[in-house]
Amino acid sequence: MTIQRVAMPQLGETVSEGAVGNWLKHEGDMVRRDEPLVEIITDKITTELPSPFAGKLARILVQTDEVVKVGAIIAEIESEVSAPVSVGASAAAAGVAQPSAKNGIERVSVAADRVSPLARRLASEYNVDLSQIQGTGEGGRVRKEDILAFVQQRDSQPAERAAPVKNAVTPAISSAGLSEEDTFITLSPVRKAIAEHMVRSKTTSPHATTFMEVDMTNIVKWMERNKDSFKAQHGFGLTFVPFVTKAVCESLREVPTMNASWTSDNRIQVRKHINIGFAISTENGLVVATLKNTDTLNLTQIAGGLHDLASRARSNRLTPDDVQGSTFVVNNPGVFGTTFSAPIINQPNAGILSMDAVIKRPVVVENDAIAVRSMMFISISFDHRINDGLEGAKFLREVRKRLENYTIDVDVRL
Repeated sequence: MTIQRVAMPQLGETVSEGAVGNWLKHEGDMVRRDEPLVEIITDKITTELPSPFAGKLARILVQTDEVVKVGAIIAEIESEVSAPVSVGASAAAAGVAQPSAKNGIERVSVAADRVSPLARRLASEYNVDLSQIQGTGEGGRVRKEDILAFVQQRDSQPAERAAPVKNAVTPAISSAGLSEEDTFITLSPVRKAIAEHMVRSKTTSPHATTFMEVDMTNIVKWMERNKDSFKAQHGFGLTFVPFVTKAVCESLREVPTMNASWTSDNRIQVRKHINIGFAISTENGLVVATLKNTDTLNLTQIAGGLHDLASRARSNRLTPDDVQGSTFVVNNPGVFGTTFSAPIINQPNAGILSMDAVIKRPVVVENDAIAVRSMMFISISFDHRINDGLEGAKFLREVRKRLENYTIDVDVRL
């Protein structure tokens, strides 16, 4: 028998650590190669790690919710076939903790591959016995909706109230300066990872932000005429995001240092390809999913790609490749009605554009006339090591020019 080591993978070029979610196998279980072994959680993605080896799970070295560095050994598998030791195996000699595998592991009678990772996490939070759940997914797979429906039905019966949620708001102990009504929220691994990434970005890049107002009236009129036929033809709706994204891609060619990164040896790396990342809000937190070679796509392809990424992000089906390689990010808080926003840069990008709500208001047009127009504010937060205010203003000006000068029936390629 050969002992094979399973290491914490790197799920993103800037990811240096990850948290272990639920173990989908237990010590002593037999594991097939590529069978889901454990959930891995980073600030960018939650995903199932497939077993790199076939054999018996001999030891679990990192417990649920523990955060370890990329390359740290998290488990050992007894394999009959010799195979290369996984990347990062040497991390065991670097002081990686090896806690007891029995602590905190609760055996569940439902097979791991019958329960989605999100459903398993919700079952844990709401104290649901998975053996009581009849899955409605393909092949009887238990989904998020099954857990939530069970909880709703259970909690509607006063005599059978669920146990407190592990991550719920709990009363704080009264102390100096605190009221007995104060509460603390226990952070999930995803929330912790997002917080650490945001702090790292703000301390890494000197942020500067500038704003511009854009007249979106032509695009609004076109969408009002064509939104129904577009959705009927393609199966998904068309929003303002693809229009802005297309304008961003063209503007990045005009200001290439916005499509760049600061390197560890103090150089500026200008990216050849334009891969736009999209900030997507999910119930597990914010993720940035990447649409590769975005500048080669037309509006329909951008809209379709974004629809696919958002759907998979919100159903926890993104792959590691989906959250890597962005060279610039488009953020759309305007969907929530915001007027101004100054986003934080997604490392190691040089900038991030934010688009806010499109709002009708009176503006002064030609010949000092006043007209009702559909207006939107856009902003660019940029790394001041790479670009100055001149580049920031020029970039926004290019984006605005393209959005305002669309000759819709000619320039909108669908």
